[in-house]
Amino acid sequence: MAKVLLVNDDGPNSEAFVAFWRELLKERLGELYVVTPEHEMSAAGKGITLHKPLRMYKRHIDLNGEMREIHLTSGTPADCVGLAISLVVGQKPDLVISGINMGDNTTVDNLFTSGTIAGALQGVLNGAKAVSFSAAIPVRQVEHDVDHFIPHSKIAASISSWMMKNELPGVHLLNVNFPYRVAKKTKIRMTRLGWTKYKNYVMERLDPRGRPYYWIASATKDLSREGRDTDGYALEVEKAISISPIQLNSSIFQILERAPDKLKEDAELVQEQIQGLITSLESLRDEVAP
Repeated sequence: MAKVLLVNDDGPNSEAFVAFWRELLKERLGELYVVTPEHEMSAAGKGITLHKPLRMYKRHIDLNGEMREIHLTSGTPADCVGLAISLVVGQKPDLVISGINMGDNTTVDNLFTSGTIAGALQGVLNGAKAVSFSAAIPVRQVEHDVDHFIPHSKIAASISSWMMKNELPGVHLLNVNFPYRVAKKTKIRMTRLGWTKYKNYVMERLDPRGRPYYWIASATKDLSREGRDTDGYALEVEKAISISPIQLNSSIFQILERAPDKLKEDAELVQEQIQGLITSLESLRDEVAP
């Protein structure tokens, strides 16, 4: 039986995560193991915990009247994968799924800072297939309903099932981003990573004793000027579902080692496969979207 590991960086109480967990169980992909940080670990990147001991403990969560097992850790999403392989799954999973994250993770910038993508990356580094899922959350949207994320979750579960059955030559993981609302007219796009979504800056403040402290803050860039084939443009401008196939061997020497004809052949095959996936997802979207 296939072994599937579900992780996130939001902890066990995220509404998007709970909705997704429910839908993954319906897919019956195999033995599903769930390991998450005990509290939110957003922007942890692929950091692993080396400077202090890690804790892990088992809990049970009520999913639709049935108690399901989850392991919680004091560490990062990358720690979750390492602990799971050694102590929970006991071997390399066939598929590592990360998300659904509360907040989108687009652009190269987030590839390096996102805890959600990091969970998938750690799976890749251990030889597993991997996919990460995130959903955009409006800035002033502070209350969330689990049922709101049912369309997102059904589509994400279908993508996860597809990942189990298909090989993507030259692709290490899929990074999928959903708009906050998924409707029948929501487009589904295959995209490349944009560069950055935010312009960061530092804000200085004074504490009650007059000593300075700092906030790292950011402002969203105008993504309408980004390339129309980027994940940021698809998500922010078109309000589309973005599917980005990612290849991690980025050294120019590794690229030069591969014959141009082979690179082109692999890229065309991946495009064909993902376009086929998108066609099937469009039918599913029409069934599940309000």
